[in-house]
Amino acid sequence: MCSGCATTERRLTVAAGTTGRIAASVDLPDLPAECRAHMARVVPKEGEKWRWVQKRWEIVADTEDKRTARCAAFYDDVAEGFEVTGVAGDAE
Repeated sequence: MCSGCATTERRLTVAAGTTGRIAASVDLPDLPAECRAHMARVVPKEGEKWRWVQKRWEIVADTEDKRTARCAAFYDDVAEGFEVTGVAGDAE
């Protein structure tokens, strides 16, 4: 095989790999509903001491942080599942 043909064959292989990746559909899982929920608001009640308002806010904020961590872990797992390694034509 001539060297020009090898280059053409290599380019065709890379192009076919790229076309295949573009044409492949990705079926992402649904985002958990809790990942779309907004943080609850802490509204002071009449006559409530401010230290209890602060305590309620801290509880709500801790819950929000835990929810964010769960959502991040979920999508880290999703992203890991879609990682492609060793695709022909990626390395030169």
